[in-house]
Parts: sequence; C-alpha cells; structure tokens
Amino acid sequence: MTASEPLDQAWSYPLFEAIYGRRSRRFGLGFEMPTGPFRYTSAHAPVPLTELEEALLVGAGAGFTGLAFWDLPTPAPYGRVSGRAFPTTRPGGHTALFFTNDDGFHVLDHDVSASKLREIETREQRGKLLEIFRAQRRTLKPGRLEIPRRAPVVSAHDHWDSNRPGSTLFMPVCDVSAALISLIAQFVDPALRRYATASGGMNIVDDRNGFRPAGTERWIRDGLIDAEQVLPLSILERQACYYVFSEPAAICQNMFLATEAIGLGGWKHCGFLSLEILERMGFRIVAPASGGMFGNPIGLDGVTQASCPPYHATMDAAVDAVFARTARAEAAPVPHRMSEAEHRAGTVRLSAEGLACTKAVCNYIYETYGRFPGGTDAMHLMWVMQVHHVDTEYYDRFFGTDAYGSTHAAHLSNWHRSEAGEP
Repeated sequence: MTASEPLDQAWSYPLFEAIYGRRSRRFGLGFEMPTGPFRYTSAHAPVPLTELEEALLVGAGAGFTGLAFWDLPTPAPYGRVSGRAFPTTRPGGHTALFFTNDDGFHVLDHDVSASKLREIETREQRGKLLEIFRAQRRTLKPGRLEIPRRAPVVSAHDHWDSNRPGSTLFMPVCDVSAALISLIAQFVDPALRRYATASGGMNIVDDRNGFRPAGTERWIRDGLIDAEQVLPLSILERQACYYVFSEPAAICQNMFLATEAIGLGGWKHCGFLSLEILERMGFRIVAPASGGMFGNPIGLDGVTQASCPPYHATMDAAVDAVFARTARAEAAPVPHRMSEAEHRAGTVRLSAEGLACTKAVCNYIYETYGRFPGGTDAMHLMWVMQVHHVDTEYYDRFFGTDAYGSTHAAHLSNWHRSEAGEP
C-alpha cells in the first residue's frame, strides 16, 4: 500500500458507516484496566499517533473547509475567514483547539483563512491537510500535559485511560466573553435587525439584583430600548453559552467520526471540573472580587484571550476590539457570483447608539460583579476528545470481532507497517 492510499481510504469512508459504527473504544495499545469485569493488560507498547493521523483529525474537527455563503437577507460586515468544519456564529469561531501528546502541549494558531469555496477539491490536494496542520501547530511546552488523576478534576471512571502514553488528547476551549458582547449588541440595537425589533431593543435587567436596569437607563429614556421587552441578564449570559458550547461539541464529534474512517480508537468525555485543567494549561485565573471559591479563567496570554480586562484596558476597549474583528478585507475572495458592491448594499452595521449602549451594559456587568461575564466563566473547557490506537486483542477477548471495523483491524498494517511487524 502506497503512502497516499490510507489517506484516500479514510477520505472515501462512508458517512453513515461512520455514524452507525461509532463507538467509544477506550482501550488502547499499552493500556491497562486494573479492576472490574474487563480487567486486562495490553501486551503491546503504546503507539503514538503520526502527524498525518493528527492532521486528519484536526482537519475533520476544526479545519478551514472553504468560504462560507453567509446567505442572509442582511449581509454582515464579516471578513472572509470562515468556512470551518464545525458550525459557528462568527467568522473563525469562538474556540481555540489545544492538544497534548507524548511530544508536548500544543495549540492551533488561527493564521489560516479560506481562499475558495471548497479548499480541497481534488485527490491531489488532500495532502494539504498535513501542510496546514504543520503551519498551524504551535508547541507551547514540551512533554505531555499533566492532568491530575483524581476526582473531581477528572471523573474516577476515566482515571485509568484518559491522557495515557501514546494517546492524543484534544481540548477545545471556547470564549464566552466575545459571544456575550456580540449578543448584547444584537439584543439592544434595532439597526442590526437580529433580536431587537423596530419598536426598540431589549431591556436588559439584572435579575440577580432586584431586576434593576443593567446600565440601560439612558437608552430607555432616549427610546433605543423598549422598557416592556424585558431580558434578564442571567438568561442573556446563558444564551451566550448556548452560542459557543456547540462548537467544541461539534469539533469532538467530527473527530470521533473521523476515528472510524482512519481506524483509530478513543472517546469523547467530560464529567470533570475544568478550572484546574485550565490552570495546568497555563490559563490566567482572575480571583473572585467577592472572596468566593472560584476564579474566572480569562485566557492564555498571547494564545486566546477573553474580551475583558486585563487583556483590555477597559470594557469599552474590549467592546471596540470585538467589533473591530468584523472589518472585512476588500480584496478577499467571495463565494457568490454577484458583485461585491451589490452584495454589500444591504449590509447591517451597529449604530453609534447601539455601540454606546452595549458598552454601558458591559461596564455594568464588570463593575457590579468584578468580572466579565458576571455569572459564568469567560473561557470554558466542556469536552475533551482522546484518540489512540485500539488494542484489538482486548476487544476480541471480551466482545468479539464485531466490536470494531475493518479500518481498525487493518490500521497498523496500513498506517504503521513497522509496528505491525512488516518491512
């Protein structure tokens, strides 16, 4: 089998075979399950994933697949950096993908942008995934990231198999802060034609403090805000979470399906308290102003940073930075056939009043709660996806050969000839 054949086989794997064949296969080469009815010790050494295997997983989970249509009646002033393998509510997404393996702790830089409607159009272009992966991957520290094997950092039933030698652990971290700022603008400013109606924007009130206006008094008086359209702050912050939590879930699910096509094992897991994991990753945790137990993870310096102080001098500056990201590149390619001028004739933009009101709400949150967002963390690690090489002998013993597919059975001989004992 030539070097390109495994890649071609993975690329051509049927989608519904992947969906219906997808299983959590937690036992990998070099693993040991020390207790329980399935006690077993692998007779093999761990086999790390290759660059190509990791590149395919990353491409499936978080790759730049091509230009997004943005086929909307009101074009937004977004740059041409979208078209991801996962659904997102803003160009480029709200999620940074970290991963750790035997070699180190890494992150994917967002220095790639879509250049055409479909980035990979031919068989010969499939190898581009490896080139992009190498260009994006940035090693933050050598050696596998240490994650404590104790509850509640990680659920007790995952201590035996999570983040083991030979595995790659993918950790998508999403940014709620920028999503919240964007949503506030959409709820208060009728000019954006999203959630605010022609009668006025939503009246954001602080339901944790007697339902008082959350910095919107001036705009209620001026008529930008409709006092009767009440939106509790806690619901608004929850909505920002809904917007971004789908991203890491989709990234992990895409990778999970890709394991079927490639013939790898693994599983998507949660059930942990991520604050200590984020600390181990190097995230900055801002201590609670009220003396509570938990701080607010706001970012990893120079890698992914929340839209709030101290990464911005003020909340006003943070809001300005969020909307500056929507500046579009005039010469960038477009997916549509009409002229750019014709397409952009109906572009919606945040009004000056809407911007000022958004800043007022954000300042209210930060000043009232000493953090941003006020009732949820700025950065979240919701899911992790571990991928490793399946120990088929374990599954033969306890479940039979139907427990894995043809891609798993042939994986080592197709992708790792030396490990399979072949020349």
